[in-house]
Amino acid sequence: MAVVAIGNLMSNWLDVYLVFFGEQPQVMPSNVASYRVWATIMVLALVAGVLAHLLNRRRRLPGTVWQALLLVGGAAILVLCYIPGAVDLPEPEPEREQGGYGAPPCYSGGDNDECVGG
Repeated sequence: MAVVAIGNLMSNWLDVYLVFFGEQPQVMPSNVASYRVWATIMVLALVAGVLAHLLNRRRRLPGTVWQALLLVGGAAILVLCYIPGAVDLPEPEPEREQGGYGAPPCYSGGDNDECVGG
């Protein structure tokens, strides 16, 4: 199942970024939803495979190598086939002005009584 999820993540990425003749790639909500679903399926399949392999008493070297390749390949595909907007990241706070004052500049025409702070 992890291999199917990897293939679908790659197909979804190509659906967004494979454009011709100078067109701009467009991310649709369906692409974001598809990335989220297939990434979740892939992570769950990889975790289940690793757990099943670790719980098997007769572990063999080819199975261990295969699980390691799937984990590394799955992590690489998750990073390389990322669709913008698929992960909700916190937005950075806006920077404050260098002056240290929170009040807007005041232009009262010479009378400082109307300005904040005199």
